[in-house]
Amino acid sequence: TFRPQRFDDGKESTCFTWEVVIADAPETIKGMSLYQIDPESRLITYVRDVPESAIKPPILGKLARDWRPGLGVFRGVQIGSRPGGK
Repeated sequence: TFRPQRFDDGKESTCFTWEVVIADAPETIKGMSLYQIDPESRLITYVRDVPESAIKPPILGKLARDWRPGLGVFRGVQIGSRPGGK
């Protein structure tokens, strides 16, 4: 069953979150969709659906963290520390 959750009310694009419930499964799959329309024709020109991983936690994320633990850590960097940076 497809269950929409939250909606944005944009004029030329909209975004909404949703979840999918499969039979009697204890967990749902959540996601987000973005729709954009052409302002003149009012036809849909772009659609993007982004579901979360059905495997909890995502197996590739766990493998990456096991192999390189610093990958999932976000922190600031000093200005000028990257080539071409300011």
